[in-house]
Amino acid sequence: MSPRNKELSESMRTQSREALIKAARKLFAEQGYFNCTVSEISKQAGMSQGNIYWYFEGKEALLKAVLADGFESLGKTLEQAADYPGTALEKLEALIDGILTFGRERGDFNAIMLSILGHGGEAYFKELGFDMPQIGLGHTRLVAAIIAQGQQKGFIQGDIDPTISTMFFFGLFNGLNLTYGQGWLELPRESIRGAVLRLVGASVDDLSGKDD
Repeated sequence: MSPRNKELSESMRTQSREALIKAARKLFAEQGYFNCTVSEISKQAGMSQGNIYWYFEGKEALLKAVLADGFESLGKTLEQAADYPGTALEKLEALIDGILTFGRERGDFNAIMLSILGHGGEAYFKELGFDMPQIGLGHTRLVAAIIAQGQQKGFIQGDIDPTISTMFFFGLFNGLNLTYGQGWLELPRESIRGAVLRLVGASVDDLSGKDD
Protein backbone atom coordinates (compact mmCIF):
# COMPACT_ATOMS: atom_id res chain seq x y z
CA MET A 1 0.00 0.00 0.00
CA SER A 2 1.39 3.37 -1.02
CA PRO A 3 1.85 6.09 1.64
CA ARG A 4 -0.99 8.08 0.08
CA ASN A 5 -3.37 5.11 0.07
CA LYS A 6 -2.34 4.26 3.62
CA GLU A 7 -3.07 7.84 4.71
CA LEU A 8 -6.45 7.74 2.96
CA SER A 9 -7.27 4.42 4.60
CA GLU A 10 -6.42 5.78 8.05
CA SER A 11 -8.54 8.87 7.39
CA MET A 12 -11.53 6.73 6.37
CA ARG A 13 -11.05 4.55 9.43
CA THR A 14 -11.00 7.61 11.69
CA GLN A 15 -14.14 9.00 10.04
CA SER A 16 -15.97 5.68 10.43
CA ARG A 17 -14.96 5.42 14.06
CA GLU A 18 -16.13 8.98 14.76
CA ALA A 19 -19.43 8.28 12.97
CA LEU A 20 -20.02 5.27 15.23
CA ILE A 21 -19.21 7.26 18.38
CA LYS A 22 -21.56 10.05 17.28
CA ALA A 23 -24.35 7.55 16.51
CA ALA A 24 -23.86 5.74 19.80
CA ARG A 25 -23.83 9.00 21.78
CA LYS A 26 -27.12 10.06 20.20
CA LEU A 27 -28.88 6.74 20.84
CA PHE A 28 -27.43 6.22 24.33
CA ALA A 29 -28.82 9.65 25.25
CA GLU A 30 -32.22 9.09 23.65
CA GLN A 31 -32.88 5.46 24.60
CA GLY A 32 -30.45 4.77 27.41
CA TYR A 33 -27.32 2.67 27.07
CA PHE A 34 -28.96 -0.51 28.33
CA ASN A 35 -31.94 -0.21 25.99
CA CYS A 36 -29.92 0.45 22.85
CA THR A 37 -28.69 -2.33 20.54
CA VAL A 38 -25.61 -2.60 18.34
CA SER A 39 -27.92 -3.04 15.39
CA GLU A 40 -29.58 0.32 16.05
CA ILE A 41 -26.21 2.02 16.38
CA SER A 42 -24.96 0.62 13.07
CA LYS A 43 -28.17 1.71 11.35
CA GLN A 44 -27.88 5.22 12.82
CA ALA A 45 -24.26 5.39 11.60
CA GLY A 46 -25.23 4.19 8.13
CA MET A 47 -23.10 1.04 8.08
CA SER A 48 -23.57 -2.68 8.51
CA GLN A 49 -23.61 -4.20 11.97
CA GLY A 50 -20.56 -6.29 11.17
CA ASN A 51 -18.51 -3.18 10.44
CA ILE A 52 -18.80 -2.05 14.04
CA TYR A 53 -16.57 -4.91 15.15
CA TRP A 54 -13.74 -3.63 12.97
CA TYR A 55 -13.56 -0.66 15.33
CA PHE A 56 -15.04 -1.76 18.66
CA GLU A 57 -15.30 -5.06 20.49
CA GLY A 58 -18.92 -4.39 21.33
CA LYS A 59 -21.42 -1.97 22.84
CA GLU A 60 -19.49 -1.49 26.08
CA ALA A 61 -16.37 -0.52 24.14
CA LEU A 62 -18.49 2.05 22.31
CA LEU A 63 -19.73 3.42 25.63
CA LYS A 64 -16.15 3.76 26.86
CA ALA A 65 -15.24 5.66 23.68
CA VAL A 66 -18.25 7.96 24.05
CA LEU A 67 -17.37 8.72 27.68
CA ALA A 68 -13.66 9.23 26.96
CA ASP A 69 -14.52 11.60 24.10
CA GLY A 70 -16.88 13.60 26.32
CA PHE A 71 -14.49 13.85 29.26
CA GLU A 72 -11.70 14.95 26.93
CA SER A 73 -13.88 17.62 25.34
CA LEU A 74 -15.06 18.97 28.71
CA GLY A 75 -11.51 18.98 30.04
CA LYS A 76 -10.29 20.99 27.05
CA THR A 77 -13.14 23.46 27.53
CA LEU A 78 -12.10 24.08 31.14
CA GLU A 79 -8.39 24.23 30.28
CA GLN A 80 -8.99 26.83 27.58
CA ALA A 81 -10.88 29.02 30.04
CA ALA A 82 -8.20 28.65 32.72
CA ASP A 83 -5.48 29.51 30.17
CA TYR A 84 -7.43 32.39 28.62
CA PRO A 85 -5.07 35.39 28.33
CA GLY A 86 -7.03 37.93 30.30
CA THR A 87 -8.41 39.01 33.66
CA ALA A 88 -10.33 36.76 36.02
CA LEU A 89 -13.57 38.27 34.72
CA GLU A 90 -12.56 37.48 31.14
CA LYS A 91 -11.58 33.95 32.14
CA LEU A 92 -14.94 33.51 33.84
CA GLU A 93 -16.71 34.83 30.74
CA ALA A 94 -14.73 32.35 28.62
CA LEU A 95 -15.68 29.59 31.04
CA ILE A 96 -19.39 30.42 30.82
CA ASP A 97 -19.25 30.55 27.03
CA GLY A 98 -17.35 27.27 26.97
CA ILE A 99 -19.89 25.52 29.19
CA LEU A 100 -22.75 26.80 27.02
CA THR A 101 -21.03 25.65 23.84
CA PHE A 102 -20.30 22.25 25.36
CA GLY A 103 -23.93 21.94 26.43
CA ARG A 104 -25.22 22.75 22.95
CA GLU A 105 -22.76 20.49 21.17
CA ARG A 106 -22.53 17.70 23.76
CA GLY A 107 -25.80 17.86 25.64
CA ASP A 108 -26.31 14.19 24.85
CA PHE A 109 -23.12 13.41 26.77
CA ASN A 110 -24.62 15.03 29.88
CA ALA A 111 -27.73 12.85 29.50
CA ILE A 112 -25.60 9.71 29.23
CA MET A 113 -23.57 10.70 32.29
CA LEU A 114 -26.70 11.15 34.40
CA SER A 115 -28.12 7.86 33.14
CA ILE A 116 -24.98 5.90 33.97
CA LEU A 117 -24.67 7.55 37.37
CA GLY A 118 -28.27 6.60 38.08
CA HIS A 119 -27.60 3.00 37.10
CA GLY A 120 -24.44 2.18 38.97
CA GLY A 121 -22.85 5.37 40.25
CA GLU A 122 -19.11 5.79 40.57
CA ALA A 123 -18.62 2.03 40.95
CA TYR A 124 -19.88 1.37 37.44
CA PHE A 125 -17.72 4.13 36.00
CA LYS A 126 -14.76 2.49 37.73
CA GLU A 127 -15.63 -0.83 36.07
CA LEU A 128 -15.51 1.00 32.76
CA GLY A 129 -12.07 2.37 33.58
CA PHE A 130 -12.96 5.91 34.67
CA ASP A 131 -11.90 7.26 38.06
CA MET A 132 -14.67 9.80 38.63
CA PRO A 133 -13.21 11.37 41.81
CA GLN A 134 -9.91 11.93 39.99
CA ILE A 135 -11.60 13.34 36.90
CA GLY A 136 -13.73 15.61 39.07
CA LEU A 137 -10.65 16.76 40.99
CA GLY A 138 -8.93 17.78 37.77
CA HIS A 139 -11.97 19.76 36.61
CA THR A 140 -12.36 21.36 40.03
CA ARG A 141 -8.75 22.58 40.12
CA LEU A 142 -9.14 24.36 36.77
CA VAL A 143 -12.26 26.29 37.78
CA ALA A 144 -11.02 26.94 41.33
CA ALA A 145 -7.90 28.57 39.88
CA ILE A 146 -10.08 31.09 38.02
CA ILE A 147 -12.11 31.86 41.13
CA ALA A 148 -8.97 32.17 43.27
CA GLN A 149 -7.51 34.68 40.81
CA GLY A 150 -10.72 36.71 41.01
CA GLN A 151 -10.52 36.74 44.80
CA GLN A 152 -6.88 37.84 44.76
CA LYS A 153 -7.66 40.73 42.43
CA GLY A 154 -10.77 41.79 44.33
CA PHE A 155 -13.17 41.00 41.50
CA ILE A 156 -14.75 38.23 43.56
CA GLN A 157 -15.66 39.26 47.11
CA GLY A 158 -15.55 37.16 50.24
CA ASP A 159 -13.19 34.53 51.55
CA ILE A 160 -15.07 31.36 50.59
CA ASP A 161 -12.72 28.52 49.68
CA PRO A 162 -12.48 28.52 45.84
CA THR A 163 -12.96 24.75 45.88
CA ILE A 164 -16.30 25.14 47.64
CA SER A 165 -17.38 27.85 45.18
CA THR A 166 -16.39 25.51 42.36
CA MET A 167 -18.55 22.73 43.80
CA PHE A 168 -21.54 25.08 43.73
CA PHE A 169 -20.55 26.17 40.22
CA PHE A 170 -20.73 22.60 38.89
CA GLY A 171 -23.78 21.93 41.04
CA LEU A 172 -25.61 24.73 39.23
CA PHE A 173 -25.01 23.30 35.77
CA ASN A 174 -25.49 19.67 36.82
CA GLY A 175 -28.79 20.63 38.44
CA LEU A 176 -29.93 22.42 35.30
CA ASN A 177 -29.04 19.39 33.18
CA LEU A 178 -30.79 17.01 35.55
CA THR A 179 -33.97 19.07 35.90
CA TYR A 180 -34.36 20.64 32.46
CA GLY A 181 -32.27 18.57 30.06
CA GLN A 182 -31.07 20.88 27.28
CA GLY A 183 -33.99 23.27 27.78
CA TRP A 184 -31.97 25.52 30.07
CA LEU A 185 -29.65 26.35 27.16
CA GLU A 186 -32.44 28.51 25.76
CA LEU A 187 -32.11 30.89 28.71
CA PRO A 188 -30.59 34.29 27.88
CA ARG A 189 -26.83 34.22 28.29
CA GLU A 190 -26.93 37.28 30.56
CA SER A 191 -29.29 35.49 32.94
CA ILE A 192 -26.87 32.56 33.17
CA ARG A 193 -23.93 34.94 33.51
CA GLY A 194 -25.65 36.81 36.34
CA ALA A 195 -26.41 33.57 38.19
CA VAL A 196 -22.80 32.40 37.92
CA LEU A 197 -21.38 35.74 39.07
CA ARG A 198 -23.67 35.83 42.10
CA LEU A 199 -22.85 32.21 42.89
CA VAL A 200 -19.10 32.83 43.08
CA GLY A 201 -19.46 36.13 44.94
CA ALA A 202 -18.89 38.60 42.11
CA SER A 203 -20.96 41.69 41.39
CA VAL A 204 -23.29 41.34 38.43
CA ASP A 205 -22.90 45.04 37.77
CA ASP A 206 -19.10 44.95 37.72
CA LEU A 207 -18.46 44.86 33.99
CA SER A 208 -15.11 46.59 34.09
CA GLY A 209 -13.07 43.57 35.11
CA LYS A 210 -11.12 45.52 37.74
CA ASP A 211 -8.78 42.63 38.37
CA ASP A 212 -5.92 43.71 36.13
